[in-house]
Amino acid sequence: MPKLTIDGKAVEAAKGATLLEAAQQLGVYIPRYCYHPKLSVSGNCRMCLVEVEKTSKLVTACSTEAAEGMSVRTDSEKVKAARRDVLEFLLINHPLDCPICDQAGECGLQDYYMEYSLKKSRFPQGDKVTRQKRRALGPHLVLDNERCVLCTRCVRFCSEVTKTSELEVMERADHSFIDLKEGKSLDNDYSLNIADLCPVGAWTSRDFRFKSRVWFLKKTPTVCLGCATGCLIEAHHNENTVYRLVPRPNAETNTWLCDRGRMTYKAVQAGDRLAKGVIKNGLIDLEPALREAATRIDEQHAAAAVLGSPWLSIEDNAALARLAAEALKTENFCFDFSAEQGIKDGILVNKDPAPNTAGAGLVKAACGGLSLEEFSRRIADKRIKVVITEARAAAFIKDALKASGARLIVFAVNRAEIPPEAYATLPYASYFETPGTFVNYQGLKRRAEPAVEAKEGVKPLWAVVNKLAVYSGTSLRLDSAEDALKGINFR
Repeated sequence: MPKLTIDGKAVEAAKGATLLEAAQQLGVYIPRYCYHPKLSVSGNCRMCLVEVEKTSKLVTACSTEAAEGMSVRTDSEKVKAARRDVLEFLLINHPLDCPICDQAGECGLQDYYMEYSLKKSRFPQGDKVTRQKRRALGPHLVLDNERCVLCTRCVRFCSEVTKTSELEVMERADHSFIDLKEGKSLDNDYSLNIADLCPVGAWTSRDFRFKSRVWFLKKTPTVCLGCATGCLIEAHHNENTVYRLVPRPNAETNTWLCDRGRMTYKAVQAGDRLAKGVIKNGLIDLEPALREAATRIDEQHAAAAVLGSPWLSIEDNAALARLAAEALKTENFCFDFSAEQGIKDGILVNKDPAPNTAGAGLVKAACGGLSLEEFSRRIADKRIKVVITEARAAAFIKDALKASGARLIVFAVNRAEIPPEAYATLPYASYFETPGTFVNYQGLKRRAEPAVEAKEGVKPLWAVVNKLAVYSGTSLRLDSAEDALKGINFR
């Protein structure tokens, strides 16, 4: 492990580490555009130039390996002059778009200009080279070639991560620009990561574009529930509206985030979002809907059953388990779900589309219950006549319900989730609005945290279950999500 000094501070770097990585160990920030820790080293932006003692020229910190005895300066006058020159070069043909650019507030070009340059342009505005602007490339991205600094992060991402290689650098010298390869379309499943990677405003998200200035956004760390991978994410929101989801890089699961996972927030603000109950196909206030559902349960009390869901948190599944054991006092309950696990695309998307199959398994291990096969058999044999479950989990017993005609009562966030055979539907708050614990396919527990508040009258599922139990004559005494876990021994 080589020992060297950076700005007079000693550091012992890992073998093969670059000067940039060694500087980061000391907390010394070296500016960069083209460098990204999960992409190959390009070394083309020249923003990370540093001075190494006994070396005649400045070297790129991102591509120069740390060596024993090196003495490195990141703040010398020579380095500062080089940074000013690089920024002047990058800004020569850059458009004056800052007031309308979606990258404003998180733009590397703006930040570095303010910190390292503050130099007036010597280039007449009328002589700037103009390029194509606002080109929609693929379903999710807009490209503005005038703003591009040719860091090539986007090109390397498509080549090295998705391995779809849609992009390349066309032409040479100051005529160079990023474009699609002939016959290609930028529609891979991870394309929005390019907007995250872009250090300037060249690539922007069509979904987020012009929706909100980033300095207004608040950030809530949470977890993606798009599949069993359980990527860590941040929800960016303001005034009770979620505007976008971005990855929260971590060593356990994800550096990136798939496009489908990024769009899961849309269900919270969708036009079919449920704020009332649904009886058959008619909307009804929640309290009357709860009374109606409780009445139908009481009519078939001895033949009522509860099915958990791999789409629900551990707390909400535990509340359903308590509903079965304490309110219905039935052995007809099931938390037995299995699905093939593993990354199906080699990057992030899991073979299991449900986010909490493993978490439901913990509830099953603690509370017991029927196998899914036995549960379905009892429905088909008409020993179960009322089933209470989450809307998407009803698909597991679809055939049995059709054969038996059992009455189905479901919990749903959006109207599109409601299965056609549902008799009653009760709304509940999404996991952007209420906390919950999920276990991913690796067995890692992940916590979903609320970023926004639910619509008036819409409660967490455990609270809806508690109210349903009250209307059926039993109080589960659930005042919080944690209360649902009381008395359940998770080994």
